[in-house]
Amino acid sequence: MKRVAQAGAVVFRRDGPATLFLLVKAKRDPNVWVFPKGHVDPGERVEDTAVRETREEAGVRCRIVAPLGALEFEAMGHPLHVEYFLAEYLSEAETDEQRPLVWGTYGETWGRIQFETARQLLSRANKLLTG
Repeated sequence: MKRVAQAGAVVFRRDGPATLFLLVKAKRDPNVWVFPKGHVDPGERVEDTAVRETREEAGVRCRIVAPLGALEFEAMGHPLHVEYFLAEYLSEAETDEQRPLVWGTYGETWGRIQFETARQLLSRANKLLTG
């Protein structure tokens, strides 16, 4: 079975001394919080996909700061390969997808995430931001 290539972002913003992370509700299961991600279009760089998907899913403009690595998992019977990036919030953006989103501290975000692999991504992002 063919691996589907996707890209996503762990988006952060500074709120005074606090660092906040962005999550959106999953499209297929609205009880699950996830990092924005989506399919890489033909000819599109994975970094550009991560930025585009964040804008489309969360209505947030961001810029890539660093690669976070890839996750491999199955979704709806298909193996997925998702490249993730640490991205910095720049501004709000218009979006057609009206997905619920939430900003939270590292601890709050950790508590909302249900998948261990996503928690590892969050941990990597936090380490890059805190040194």
